[in-house]
Amino acid sequence: MYPLTVKHVCEVVDGTICGNIKLAAILDGCVIDSRQVQRGDVFVALPGSQTHGVEYSAAALRDGADVVIVDESAAHMCHTPHIKVADAQVALAQLGWHNRQASDALVIAVTGSVGKTTARRMIAATLESVHTGIQSPRNFNNHLGVPLSLLELQSGDEFAVIEVGSSAPGEVEMLASVVRPEFSVVTSVSPAHLDGLKSLQAVQQEKQALVTSLSRDGIAFLNVDDPLVAEMATSAPGRVVTFGTAETAEVRATAVDMTDNALVVTVDGDQYTVRVCGRHNVTNVLAAIAVGLEVGLAPEQINAGLSTYEPEPGRCCPLQIGSWTVIDDTYNSSPASVTAAVRTAEEFRHCRHRVLVLNDMMGLGEQSADQHYGMGAALASSKLDHIALMGDFAGDVVEGFLACGGALNRISCFANPALLATMLDCLLCDNDLVLVKGSRATRMEQVVESLRRLACTDVADRRAA
Repeated sequence: MYPLTVKHVCEVVDGTICGNIKLAAILDGCVIDSRQVQRGDVFVALPGSQTHGVEYSAAALRDGADVVIVDESAAHMCHTPHIKVADAQVALAQLGWHNRQASDALVIAVTGSVGKTTARRMIAATLESVHTGIQSPRNFNNHLGVPLSLLELQSGDEFAVIEVGSSAPGEVEMLASVVRPEFSVVTSVSPAHLDGLKSLQAVQQEKQALVTSLSRDGIAFLNVDDPLVAEMATSAPGRVVTFGTAETAEVRATAVDMTDNALVVTVDGDQYTVRVCGRHNVTNVLAAIAVGLEVGLAPEQINAGLSTYEPEPGRCCPLQIGSWTVIDDTYNSSPASVTAAVRTAEEFRHCRHRVLVLNDMMGLGEQSADQHYGMGAALASSKLDHIALMGDFAGDVVEGFLACGGALNRISCFANPALLATMLDCLLCDNDLVLVKGSRATRMEQVVESLRRLACTDVADRRAA
């Protein structure tokens, strides 16, 4: 965060000083978690699911914060000097916007139903081969995470890659007004967050808001392989750069070679190698290449940046657990991401059997049963040898699977992880592939840990024998 005095912060958030505060004190950081406070920070006290952040204002000041921002609805609970504002969340957005305005960095916003986190990290890796900059920490892509990401900008930063998400109508438009991107990147439109957005058309409109937020000098980077993203070109105020495998793409992959843990993508005769699992990541690689070329990087510089990319845990990460290859894709789940993960499992070359462990796809609202039925129908024709299910919608997956000709001995349901682990212990053989997939709330990472324990037990039993 660019240094500001307490007085200046008060002006930015249109606040009122309450109590004895040193107006000339310099602030160079902002947090919403009192446990992360460092000297020189402003602590924004926000309402939480259990307690209000104002209850931690005294602790924040004791640990080094120079000032606390509190919204007027909770000001009566604050017994320390503070800045009172109408809405603390709005104040956080104002601080993020002000910090973004103070920076000369190129600001790149990335959105998409799937792929936005990976694309964001690949774009940042590409630019870091030559330039200094920041990117959203983890998946800081909502009304709190986006301003906190922008507040990471400091003097000397040349770029910022900001992830933008949405779970309700109007969120992207609001976040875009804070980010004010010069480049907007859209990876995909598919059924996700339908509990808030209700329809695929609404999802498209949300993502398109990042494109329409651009000025005439801004550039929209669009995945032309996705028809719903390609349609956004007509709404861009300025120039459009398309990427994909289609012949119409300006940044086009003319060849894609895939091993079990790497992609080699050819664009205009230049090869780019990325240590990543799954053909679906071609979109993300091309987004990074397109941005890199636009800012003037040479192919070898882009390749150098992409070579540093490493997938995050839980995002289609291949692991060797005992004699099994386990694809840990437990971070999140949607129809599009399950389809991509299954295709990845099908294309693995060196495995004996392919087993999918699947839990519910969350956030699909009234379409949940239909979407799970459709997933089962698609899995019926897959190359998977067995599908093990848990979750409230497992029955819908089975129904779709059997209705479309799937064999009964290829699919099974389990009421809890313990029963599932017992089945896997009986089912799995050496050199099998296990794809573990589910939304974050389903905690499917526990299945990966169960596989680790099973592998250790198997090794111990073999040694004892």
